[in-house]
Amino acid sequence: MVSQIKPTEKLPIVYTSQAMCRDCYRCVRVCPVHAIKMDHGQAQVVPELCIACGTCIDECPQHAKAYRTDYSKVIDMLEKGDRVAISIAPSFASCYSEWAFKRLPSALRALGFQYVAETAVGAWYTAAASSSYIEQNPDQNHICTACPAVVSYIAQYRPQFTDNLVPVVSPMVAHARLIKQEDPAMKFVFAGPCIAKKDEATQKQNLTLIDAVLTFEELDELFAWRQINLESCEESSFDVPVSGDARLFPLEGGLLRTAHLQTDVLDEKVLAISGFHELDELLQSMAGQPQAKWIIEPLFCKQGCINGPAARQKKGSYTRRNEIINYARQNPGIQEAKVFGLNNFKAVYSSKSKASKSFSEEEIRQVLAAIGKHKPEDELNCMACGYNSCREKAIAVLNGLAEPEMCMPFMRQMAEQKFDTMIRHDPNGIVLLNHKLAIMHMNESFKKMFSCSDALIGRPISYLIDPDAFEKLSTGTETLIRQTVHYNNYNLICHQMSYSIPDQQQYVGIFIDVTDLQVKSEQLNEIKAETVLKAQELIDHQISMAQELAQFLGEHTAKGEAMLSKLIDSIKK
Repeated sequence: MVSQIKPTEKLPIVYTSQAMCRDCYRCVRVCPVHAIKMDHGQAQVVPELCIACGTCIDECPQHAKAYRTDYSKVIDMLEKGDRVAISIAPSFASCYSEWAFKRLPSALRALGFQYVAETAVGAWYTAAASSSYIEQNPDQNHICTACPAVVSYIAQYRPQFTDNLVPVVSPMVAHARLIKQEDPAMKFVFAGPCIAKKDEATQKQNLTLIDAVLTFEELDELFAWRQINLESCEESSFDVPVSGDARLFPLEGGLLRTAHLQTDVLDEKVLAISGFHELDELLQSMAGQPQAKWIIEPLFCKQGCINGPAARQKKGSYTRRNEIINYARQNPGIQEAKVFGLNNFKAVYSSKSKASKSFSEEEIRQVLAAIGKHKPEDELNCMACGYNSCREKAIAVLNGLAEPEMCMPFMRQMAEQKFDTMIRHDPNGIVLLNHKLAIMHMNESFKKMFSCSDALIGRPISYLIDPDAFEKLSTGTETLIRQTVHYNNYNLICHQMSYSIPDQQQYVGIFIDVTDLQVKSEQLNEIKAETVLKAQELIDHQISMAQELAQFLGEHTAKGEAMLSKLIDSIKK
């Protein structure tokens, strides 16, 4: 059974299945940090640029993007008999049906986990430690740090806001610290809808805390591996109760509510936001107001963790939100948690940004010129390539992330030019007619064949030739007609192929000049006929000679016989 689960631990956290990638640039368009490199039409994730938000996985129409799995790690731990704890992200209440999540603790124990608890246990400490730090440092902007994708984005791409990150660990790390503090030998596994958690677990400070990270999708695979059916499991509870409102953490404002901070949606200082665009816009506003004293709870996924990229069921966002709220209401947290020093949940966040390459204006203009952008007005900024502007794309080309061929308008223009050139120089005559059988286009060969010019554009084809073939096409009785036609007025013989373009109600005629071939063919036939006649004369002559020779030989043979008879008679005498 184990061999059926393919290990991927050596792969990057987010990677591309090259066999499925179809050169559509969708991932380039949606990746918030442009961590995609195009290589001969294949979209490759650049690990050092990726923040593992999972957006490209969710958006790829060909399912060519995937994330690294921790199946084998967990299976090895369970099969070796290690003591393993599993922490279930609070969004499970929206990813499993109510009857299913009530049986989830039993199913996890059946898998072999010896400690089964909700990550919300750690979330309460994250909220409490965040509240304490904010209270002690009131004169600055604060960005809460429960979401690892947000932390990675700021550390790598907005390093000027690193000092605004609240130095507190995420709920996953907080829960791991709690469990390891009580039992250092216990292995810790997290399960949730988040892929960025896999990246968070690989950070140096977390390597001894987090042994594996699973998504809910992977968890279902493990149930299948052990042949565990949730329907056959009994209802049971988790091992540890949850404090306060920590089960609301997957929602916008969940941390603020748990931390007893202001959650009024109209409060000008306390903001709960979700989604990359809202986050980026807010950071831009913060740049202009460094002392605004905002308290910000950001979640990278739109409307929170309930829409994580590896969420198990694709239900509506508001349905998921209500399921979390109902679960929290039906299972209220205890009023007080076990007291641990909040210093145990401190974190250190530092900038991870790398110096970006700078390019001269001349270098950028050269790239733009190579794709037909010679003047500012040539820069359409259509974003079809995935970049916000032609200039941004040119810089990506210089950085080795993009390819010039990604410019759709330019490639279309090039294709049209090549096609037009091919038609223009085709040795065969080509004419295009509209639905009224009027001439729309003629190539040079057609004009030469029929001694005409572009002055006839818009005139009926009957002005030049018999329109019979095209009229048959227009009635719909035929879609393709092949024939050889003698155009005596033009001293022309053509193999003619006429066909319709139904979607556009247009008709095409292709004329292959076979006049010389036809003349040569007729001359050859004359030579053949003359040769046959000459051969017949020769045969008749030969027959006549043979007959004359035979007659001559016959006469001489008769005379010889007579002379021999006389000789014999003389001898006898």
